[in-house]
Amino acid sequence: MLPSIVSSEIPGPNSKQLAQRLQRVESPGLTYLSADFPIFWEKSSETNIWDVDGNCFLDLNSAFGVSGIGHCNDSVIEAITIQAKELIHGMGDVHPPKIKVEFMEKLLDLFPPQLDQAILSCNGSDACESALKTAQVYTKKPGVIAFEYGYHGLGYGALDLTHKPHFRSKFTERLTEYTFHVPYPNSYRNGSSAGEQSLNFIKEVFHKNKELIGSVIIEPIQGRGGVIVPPTGFLKDLKEFCEENNLLLIFDEIYTGFCRTGKMFAFEEEDVLPDIICVGKTIGGGLPLSACITSSEIMNSWDKSNGEAIHTSTFLGNPLVCAAGLAVIEDLQKNNWHQKNKELGEYLKNKLTELNCEFIGEVRGKGLMLGMELVKDKHNKEPFPQLAEHLMVESLKKGLIVLTCGSQGHTLSFSPPFTITKEEIDFAVNEFSEILKTFIQQNQEDNL
Repeated sequence: MLPSIVSSEIPGPNSKQLAQRLQRVESPGLTYLSADFPIFWEKSSETNIWDVDGNCFLDLNSAFGVSGIGHCNDSVIEAITIQAKELIHGMGDVHPPKIKVEFMEKLLDLFPPQLDQAILSCNGSDACESALKTAQVYTKKPGVIAFEYGYHGLGYGALDLTHKPHFRSKFTERLTEYTFHVPYPNSYRNGSSAGEQSLNFIKEVFHKNKELIGSVIIEPIQGRGGVIVPPTGFLKDLKEFCEENNLLLIFDEIYTGFCRTGKMFAFEEEDVLPDIICVGKTIGGGLPLSACITSSEIMNSWDKSNGEAIHTSTFLGNPLVCAAGLAVIEDLQKNNWHQKNKELGEYLKNKLTELNCEFIGEVRGKGLMLGMELVKDKHNKEPFPQLAEHLMVESLKKGLIVLTCGSQGHTLSFSPPFTITKEEIDFAVNEFSEILKTFIQQNQEDNL
C-alpha cells in the first residue's frame, strides 16, 4: 500500500504529545527526540506502518530488518495465537517446552549438516556473545579479530566487537584488550586491492598476537557500517587463512540471514561455510529470537551441564517465539523469498542508480539489503552525512521510513519487507528524486 499522510505536519500532534510523555519516563540516552523525530507507531501490516495520528508510512527498513516476511504476518499471528492458548513460557534449560525442540530441528535443517547444534537467545547481541564464549571454550584463546565499523550488539561482550567509537567511548575501561579491529574491505574507497589490504592487516595482527587470538568475526555484508559488500573472493581467502592458522571463522548473519540478500544465507553466495554463524532478526517474525549455530564437535567443547548451566537465560526457547520461528521458516520456504528478493533487489538497485545524482557516490548491496552512499564530491568521495539526514527527515514527511548508516551516517540503508512491490519501490524512488532535486536547487540558490 502506498503512503497516505493526513497530518498537516510530521510528526503529528499525537506523536509529539507521546514524545513529551516518553521524555519524562525514559532515559535520555535512548530514543532520539526532536522537532522532526520520532513518529509513534500504532499498527502495521505487510510493508506499512500507521502512526498514532493516522498517517500510513512505507517501511523501507522493515523495522531494523526484523519484519522480513512482512509486518504482522498472518501465519506468525496464527502460530503465536494458537501457542498462547497452550503454553506461553517454559523453563528452557530445566524443563524445556516441546516446541523448542521442534523449532531447533527445523532451524538446523536450513544449514549444511556440519552445522548441527545451536544456542538459542533473544537478540543479536546475545547470539554474538554465545559465539564468543563458544569460540573461547573451543580454542582456549580469548582473542578475536573483528572489523572496523562492524556492529555486533551493545552488551559488554558484543560491544567489545562493535567498533564505532560512538558506542564504545564511555565504556572503554570495561572492555577487554583481546579484540583487534582491522579495516573491512571497501572497494569503493580502497579500490581493487581492498580485499588484499584487509587480509594483510589481519595477517599482521594475528602474527603479532597469535598466542591470544582464536577466532575472527565478520559480517558477510557489513550492515550498519554502510552496507559494504566485500570483494569477490575475500571471504574465501579469509576462510583459507583461518583454516591454515586454526582460527574459528564466525559469520554474523543477524542482518543478512533468511533470504535478505538473495540467498537463504549470505555465506552461500561464495560457498564459504563458517565455523560458527549467528542469526536473528527475520527469524522471529517480529518477536525476539536469535541463535548461535555451529558443529557438534565445537559445541561439545562446552562442559556438559550438571544442572547449573554456565550460559543460559530465562527466556531460552520461549514457546511463543519458537512458534513464530516455525511459522517464519515455513513462510520462507513456501514463498521462495530468496529468489524473489534477488529480483526485487536488482529492480530497487537499478532504480536508485538511475537517480544519477551528483551526490550519490555508489549504490551497492545484494538482494533487499542495499545502501546508497552520499558524498559531497564524487572525485574525493567526502562523506555527506548532512544530506543523508536531510533525506531521512524529508522522506518521513512524504510517508517513507528510511534510516542512515555508515561510518559517518552518510549512507541511506534500504532493507524493506520482502513483500514490497514494484509500485511501492517506484513511489519511494520518485520521492527521493524530488527531494534531491529540491535540495540541489536550494544549494544552487544559496551559492548565488
